[in-house]
Amino acid sequence: MPATADSIIPPAAQFTGEEWLVLGRALQRAGRHADAVSALQQAASRLPLNADVYLALVVSLDATGQKADAASARIGADAIGRRRAIDIFEIGRVYAKHRHWEAAAHWLEKALLVDPRLGAAHICLAWSLRQLGRQQPDPPASPAPQPGAPDHEERTAPSGQPAPPAQADARRRNLYLTYRRQPAFLAAKAMRRRTVLVLCSSERANLPFRHLLPPGLNRMVRWVMDLGTVGIAWGRSRRLPRYDVVFNVIADADRAASCREEQARFMATDHGPVLNPPDRIEHTRRERTGALLDGVEDILVPATMRWDRQSNPAPAIHAALAVAGIGYPAIVRPAGEHGGEGVVLLSSPADATDPPALGEMYLTRYHEYRSPDGHYRKYRVIFIDREPYPYHLAIGSQWLLHYFSADMLSAPWKLEEERRFLDDPGQALGARAWAALRAIGRRMDLDYCGIDFSLLSDGRVLVFETNATMLVHPEAEEDGLRFKNVYIDRIFDAFDALLTRRAAEANAWMPERPNA
Repeated sequence: MPATADSIIPPAAQFTGEEWLVLGRALQRAGRHADAVSALQQAASRLPLNADVYLALVVSLDATGQKADAASARIGADAIGRRRAIDIFEIGRVYAKHRHWEAAAHWLEKALLVDPRLGAAHICLAWSLRQLGRQQPDPPASPAPQPGAPDHEERTAPSGQPAPPAQADARRRNLYLTYRRQPAFLAAKAMRRRTVLVLCSSERANLPFRHLLPPGLNRMVRWVMDLGTVGIAWGRSRRLPRYDVVFNVIADADRAASCREEQARFMATDHGPVLNPPDRIEHTRRERTGALLDGVEDILVPATMRWDRQSNPAPAIHAALAVAGIGYPAIVRPAGEHGGEGVVLLSSPADATDPPALGEMYLTRYHEYRSPDGHYRKYRVIFIDREPYPYHLAIGSQWLLHYFSADMLSAPWKLEEERRFLDDPGQALGARAWAALRAIGRRMDLDYCGIDFSLLSDGRVLVFETNATMLVHPEAEEDGLRFKNVYIDRIFDAFDALLTRRAAEANAWMPERPNA
């Protein structure tokens, strides 16, 4: 007799994994999602590689407000279906990073069921188990093989041949027992950190790079190029040490002038691999974006010009807009400023013109981008080695929109829409727009950069800005936005993989020039 929502939930041992799954779905239909989560967790312990269990969990976790766990289950279901052990491992690693040891161990065990030879998963699981104070985890029940979701059949012996179920379970338990005797990060400690030479500025020209270069993996040598200072830990040196790769974080072309001469001298040396070469950063100024992206299909880059407020009276803005053919409405913003600071919208030639600052300004044609529901949407995508990764979606009521001012936590539907974008940007934006973004990444030709944009009603990408200054940071674990960290860590992991590839191109270059 099939289980129903009105059934009395039996002791765990009395149900098979399939029966727990049936019960979980019945509880969902009855609207009892908290009970459904408990039932489906029982199913997951018995059907560890059944994607249907995790797809069902997504529904109830979402319904009970557990957005981060729902996102993990969704990613996990996809990874299980594609037998992607590394993706399952990433879920566990993120949970471990945030000290959710039970969840970390759960996903890491699944990764090892798919690929028992995944060394990083063994190390991370060892650490998680030690934090939990376990001697060994509870071994999963031994379910019958699941069609399309192999369990015992795909566990392999060291020789690569399938192992009998009992033997595989015994070997797995023995592995856990050895974890008690092993240093948790033995392999990680044995691995030398790479040395990254960071080219930076003393001014507000730098990409915020702290999260891109975690100290556990990277030894940073900062060269403050406009001051001629090389920083190594707490000391200072006039000589460059050996390094593996160079990362130019002087990302704002509007504020890089004080460093250009020193950058040019360095780039003329035998410098080894450089991420974000300075000459490519120069092409990212707002007035050059249209030319840089010319020919990319399905995008709209608003007309933009650079205007010097210092040498022109304020009313001359209108004349400059007319000469350039930009028209109205027009956005006026100080060059080199971010976060909406100093931005003014001119609606007509009759508008009073009193720019908030002297110096160079950007004049840009404003294009209305409000969605039919009355809200504005601004997306951010990060390009790592020219490949796009979704980072965030801000939804607000004002045209001058930033994530910090969008109040995304005020409405669950906003977070759900953002989650859909992060989960499948191609589906959320449409195939044309996603193809356009891929083309933009290739045209930018930078190792790290990003784009802020919206989606017009005709499906085109409205480009706000695209450059290397884009901030990426993890969300606080206690914050309602923590569900995004699974996706944000993909960006960090992609950048770490890029560093590894570039460092492998040359072993610890020694620059010829002796002085910084």
